[in-house]
Amino acid sequence: FFCRKSSLHVLLAILIMVCPCCFTIPSIIIKLLATASALTYGQRFLTKNSNKWVRRISFGITVIISLILGGIGLFLLVLANNDDLRSRGFANFCAMQNLKDGGPMNEVRCAILNGADISGKVLEFGPGPGTNFKCFVNNSTTASIDEYVGVEPNTYFKEEMMREKEKRGLTFPLDFAPLRGEDYVDVLSESFDAVLLTHVLCSVDSVESVLANAERALKPGGKMIIMEHVAAPDGTKLKMFQDVVGPIFNIIGNGCKVLDMKNIIESYLGNRFDVQLDEFEAPMPAFPLLFARPHVKGVATKK
Repeated sequence: FFCRKSSLHVLLAILIMVCPCCFTIPSIIIKLLATASALTYGQRFLTKNSNKWVRRISFGITVIISLILGGIGLFLLVLANNDDLRSRGFANFCAMQNLKDGGPMNEVRCAILNGADISGKVLEFGPGPGTNFKCFVNNSTTASIDEYVGVEPNTYFKEEMMREKEKRGLTFPLDFAPLRGEDYVDVLSESFDAVLLTHVLCSVDSVESVLANAERALKPGGKMIIMEHVAAPDGTKLKMFQDVVGPIFNIIGNGCKVLDMKNIIESYLGNRFDVQLDEFEAPMPAFPLLFARPHVKGVATKK
C-alpha cells in the first residue's frame, strides 16, 4: 500500500498514528500536510479525463505546490519541537531586522520613546537584541537613565544586547534578567520610573501577568510605554489574513499571537492608570510582516 503513495502521504500517516506524547504537532502542520496530500489526490480525479499533456502539466504543478506545503510543514514541525533552535533562529532574525538604522518604523518607535521623557530606573520586558537602544542616542534620555533592567527569557539575545549598548555608546548600568515576564515577581515594589513594553506582549503566555508585574514595579506617577501589534477589525481581509498566517508566526515568532491588545490592556489597567492608547497603521514591511501592521501605541501613567 505505502509503496504506491508519495512520501507526503506516508509522512502524514506517520504523524497521525504516532504517539502524541512523543512530540508536539501543532494543528497548522497537520493542515499543511493534509492540504498537500489532498492536492495530489484531487489532481488525479480532476484531470483523469483530460489529455496526456494537461495531466502531466497539472501533475507537475500540483507536485511543486505539494512539496512546498510539505516542506513548510516539516520546517514548522522541527521548530515546534526544538526550543533551542527556535530561540536561536528568532534571535538571529530580530538582530538582522531590528538593529538597522533609519527606516519609518524606527522613526515611529523613537518618537514614542523620546516623547515619553524616560528617566531614572527603567525596566524593559522583552528587549530582544536592544532594539530600543538606538532611540536613546544623542538625546537627554541617555543621561537621564540611572539604571536599566532587561527581562528577556531568550538568552541568545544577551550578547547582541550588550554589543548594541556598546555600539550606541550608552553608559547606563544594564542588568540582564533571563526570565519570562510572567516570572519576574521578585522585583521590589514601586522601584522603577518607567516600564517599556514594545512588541513583547504578543508573545507572552499571560498578558495580564506581565502587566501585573509591570504595575507592581512602577512608582506612582511612573509610566508604561507601550507599542504592540494588534488584531485587525473583524470581517476585514487583513483579519482573515492574520487568522491564516497567525499560527505559522506563533511557531516562528516564539509564541507571537494576534490579539485585541488595546482592549486587553485597557481592561486590565482600568482606573488605576491614566491610559492613552492610539491605534495606528505601522510602516511594517509587506513581507513578511503585513499581518502586523495594525498597531497600538501610547503611555499608561500609574496613579
